[in-house]
Amino acid sequence: MRARKIFLIVVIIEAAVIFLYAAKAYYIVSQSRQEVRKVEEKLAQLELENKRLREEAVKAKDPFYLEKLAREKLGLAKKNEIIYKIVP
Repeated sequence: MRARKIFLIVVIIEAAVIFLYAAKAYYIVSQSRQEVRKVEEKLAQLELENKRLREEAVKAKDPFYLEKLAREKLGLAKKNEIIYKIVP
């Protein structure tokens, strides 16, 4: 009878240890899935940014686009040209 109780206690302890390892593994897998989702979101953002930059690079080869950028962003003007700025 005593050996049976000891055997039962050992089985319960082993089951508890196995359960703890399984819980730890589940937690690690869950964390990994969250990290994968974050990386996939970051990848999607970077792909959109990459697409935008490619389009900008194609536009940058157009001299009229470059002139427009120089006028709008840098406030540049051609020779003998007057720039008017409307201040609110």
